[in-house]
This record gives sequence, C-alpha cells and structure tokens, in this order.
Amino acid sequence: MKNSLSDKIYIVLCLSVLLIPFAGMLVFGEAQPAANEVLAQPPSLRNADGSLNTGVLTDTQDYIADRFFLRQECASAWAGLNAKLLRTSVEDDVILGSDGWLYYGETLNDYMGLGMTDAQLTAAARNLALMQEYVQGRGARFVFTIAPNKNSIYPEHMPGWVPAGSSTSNRERLPALLEAAGVNYVDLYEPLGAQPDILYYHTDSHWTSRGAALAADKLLCTLGLESDWFGAAFAHYGLRHTGDLYAMLCPTGTETEQVFTPCPAFEHTTDADPNGGDAINIRTHSGGEGALLCFRDSFGRSLYPYLADSFAEALFSRQSAYDLTRMDEISADAVIIELVERNIENLITEAPVFPAPERAAPEAREASGSVTLSYEPGNASGTAALRRWYGELEADAGAPVYLLCAGHWYECCLLGGDNGSSGFSAWLPSDAGTPERAAAYLDGEAATFSCISAE
Repeated sequence: MKNSLSDKIYIVLCLSVLLIPFAGMLVFGEAQPAANEVLAQPPSLRNADGSLNTGVLTDTQDYIADRFFLRQECASAWAGLNAKLLRTSVEDDVILGSDGWLYYGETLNDYMGLGMTDAQLTAAARNLALMQEYVQGRGARFVFTIAPNKNSIYPEHMPGWVPAGSSTSNRERLPALLEAAGVNYVDLYEPLGAQPDILYYHTDSHWTSRGAALAADKLLCTLGLESDWFGAAFAHYGLRHTGDLYAMLCPTGTETEQVFTPCPAFEHTTDADPNGGDAINIRTHSGGEGALLCFRDSFGRSLYPYLADSFAEALFSRQSAYDLTRMDEISADAVIIELVERNIENLITEAPVFPAPERAAPEAREASGSVTLSYEPGNASGTAALRRWYGELEADAGAPVYLLCAGHWYECCLLGGDNGSSGFSAWLPSDAGTPERAAAYLDGEAATFSCISAE
C-alpha cells in the first residue's frame, strides 16, 4: 500500500511538472520571441485557399513548442549546460569560440573560403561600376565598402574544428576586380585588423562604436571630408550591450558588455528612428555640409551617427535593392554603400534601381532562339517613368548583357542565373515599349536574340 501511494504521488508530481508549461501559457501568457527569432503562426483548420489543412496537428505542435511558458528560460539553461559541459552550441547560427567569444554561423563559408565564383564576383564588380557611373553622372561622389565578418578580423578565437580556408574568400578576391572596374572601394580590413584594441563585441556579430568610428573616418576621408572620430575621447556612461549572438543562444541570459560612446555627443537630429538605429529609413540633419544617401545593413546601426554629423542632411536606408533614384529626395551629392562581408552575394541577387545607361550598338551576330522578358512598373516617385525588364539567357557568366529598346541599346545589371544561365535586369523608360533584342556573349563572341514579353 505504501509503495502504491508513493507511486501515485510520483505520478502526480511528474504530471504537474509537465503541465506547468501549458498551464503557464493560460495564466502568464505566451513566451515571446528572442532576438531575431521567428515563431510558428497560430494553427488554422483551413488553408488560405479555403481547403482543409491536413497538417493542423503538426502546426499546433509547432505553435505550442514555440510559445510554452518558461520556454526562453529552459532554452537558456539548456544552452548554458551544453556550453559549459560539452563546449557545444545548441543554436546552429551561433559558434562557440574560445575565451567567451561567439561567432555568427552564417559567416562559416567566408571563413572557410567557400564563396562565389570568379564570374559571379566579376558580375558584382560590374554592377557596382554601373551604380557608380549613374551616381557620378549626376555630379555626386560614390563609395563602396565591406563591413568585415568578425572572424575575418579576429580568427584566433574560432574553434579548432572549423578549418580556416585559403586566401580565396569573396572579400579577398573582390577588391582586385573592383579596382579593374574603377569602383571607388574603401578597404576596412587592414585598418580594423591593425588596431591593438578589440573593435568588435565578444558576444555580438558587429563592431563596437569605436570600430564604427574608425570605419566612418575612412569613408569620410575618401569623400574628401575631415574627421577623427576614432581619435576622439570615448566614455562609458553605465551603458550595457547584450550581444545579438548571446541573445540567440541564451534568451534570458544576463551577460552584457560595456558600451563606450564618443564625447562630446553627436549633434545631429533625426526625423524618426523608432527602432534605435534599425529603422528601414532614417533621415538626419546636422550642421555639416552637403547631403548623403547611404545604403547600409545592421553594421550601419552604430556607423550612421558618425556620418550623419558630417552632412547637413542624410538619408540612411536598409533597402537590400539599392534604389539610387532616392538621391533626388535629398539632392544627394554623396552616396555610400556599406555591405557586410557575408552578404556580398546580394550584389548579384538584388537588382539595383536606376535608369540603365545607354551604350553604342554592339557588333554582334544574330543568334537563333529568343529571350523571354518579364517586367514590373516603377512604383516610387523616382521610378514612375521607368519599367524594370528582367530575364535569363544562356551567355558567358559575368559578361555584359544589353537590351535594344526604341532604337537605343542599354546595359543591364547582372544577376545570378540558374543552371548556367545569366540573369539580367534593367530599368528602361516606361514609354519606350517592349525591348526588341538582347545582346550577350557566347564563348567570347557577341550575339543578339529576339525578345518576347512574358505578359
């Protein structure tokens, strides 16, 4: 009888513990996402088209698994246990380095030298050259820079199980191609790596405010502007920073790092910045001179304040498709593109927005076959008079592609094609009709193809 009673008590205790996560959802609410986590959507008996959702039980399971009570606390405890005892990360996107350093998993390919082909990098350089041509044609200055992955500057804390690649990474091969294409490129690797101080957070994938200051100085110097943000005094006002990688690994962890900010403080004002530097668009005003259009990513969160203080007006955009027609919004006389190393491939996957440049008619033979073109109309003020034409064709990868429209030849931006084909994109006058022919290179020889609209 005694054993039977203890068994019952044990069963009741086990069931009570198992019910805590689900009962907690009803009493205390659902667990919130951590860092950049995307949670499963609420289950539905019907699909969007009205049909019966046969996977509703699986969707329900995923929904509860993402939101049960104390989920983040359990995840943090489990991550800490694995890190301390097994030296392993329970989060695929977080790499455990030595001495408390964390690295971003999406940088592994760059670190191991696995990247784009030479033809793809050539296409990326050509696209940047076309963007620079448009900007300079409007009398403005153009600068492109790469924000280094943390393990490119500080590889010494990477775990031994990750093999370091040879010197064939994207960021090591691209500069020579940019130089050959005449692109105004600012190299941040050498100045960041030469500093004795650590300029990246240990538990974050980004540079510190001092690292951003050094990057800003190099960019402003290239634009002909004087600045010495890096040499200025920095102070710690009790501010603490929770690293993005640490937050992914331990959602409820309390570990932070010191934040140092330049003093005196920045002088610019912002029209709107509701997300603390993460807004898609940030417009600033200061006592500087000129106007800046800057396309940036998450590294620009700590970079943009330095640049904002140096221009009378600036527009900072997190658009992945660089819309250069936005120069008109602020009459920009300078354009900066900052792109993190791990996303260099975006240069051939995201079509930039600007009128395609006219070119002389290529000397080419007529080829059999045709090219199917799709289009999308301009929907912003700067692109209202433009229409984007895009497609794919069999051609030499990285070689230029042209479209003939209303008697004029235009050069296209190059995009990553599938199955050996070359993708292309061009913004052409919307009143010029459908392009008649496309020109590309096959085995080094120029050839033209007839065009067919997909619409």
